Amino acid sequence: MATPKQTAANRMNAQKSSGPRTPAGKAVSRFNALKHGIYAVHQIMFDEKPEDLAELAAEYHEHHSPANSDERFLVDTLVHNEWRLRRTRRVEAELWQTAYNAFLVKNIETTITCTSGDAFATDSSTFERLQRVVNSLERAWHRALKELQRLQVARGHALRTPQPAPDAPEPAPEPVPNPAAAAPTPQPQQSKPASTSPASFHANTETPSPTAPTTPSKQPDPDASSEESLPESA
Repeated sequence: MATPKQTAANRMNAQKSSGPRTPAGKAVSRFNALKHGIYAVHQIMFDEKPEDLAELAAEYHEHHSPANSDERFLVDTLVHNEWRLRRTRRVEAELWQTAYNAFLVKNIETTITCTSGDAFATDSSTFERLQRVVNSLERAWHRALKELQRLQVARGHALRTPQPAPDAPEPAPEPVPNPAAAAPTPQPQQSKPASTSPASFHANTETPSPTAPTTPSKQPDPDASSEESLPESA
């Protein structure tokens, strides 16, 4: 257990420490917060660098953003398989060089050149075994990625992908103008009253009185006149 003096000294050291100041130190320290089993010492072989593995893991975790232990395990699986795939590429280059040297040693008395076909035929079984390892790593990588995507979709946090912009609503079609409706309805022209100028006609100021009906004159009866003219008989 720390003594009071040690605790006070630790606090003073923490206050004085301002972290890395150089760009290289800051680049390395940005991975300190990542705590995953992928950083085990046995993952680093020969000329491999821990910084490269830490950077690869940081890129995967930043891209997939695991939210629980299951997703973190699948992300670590992706990192592990890609790291081994990078290693197999270096192994394949070394195998070609080894097969090249083996062919020259085996045929030193007959030839001094070696083609890629000669090198492959010298150690073809080793190349085939390496290819099976590569195929297995790629299948594991794709299975982990598919399962990770399934889990993230199930919890409602799908992978961060650009969303398509919403389609703009189509403008409403403009109404087609009706020629008959657009034309103004002709209004009947009002007839102009005739001119009442005094010069146009002679005004008759006296109103004629109504004419009384005339009684037809009585015509003399010819028979009666003849009877009146005859003298009375005695």
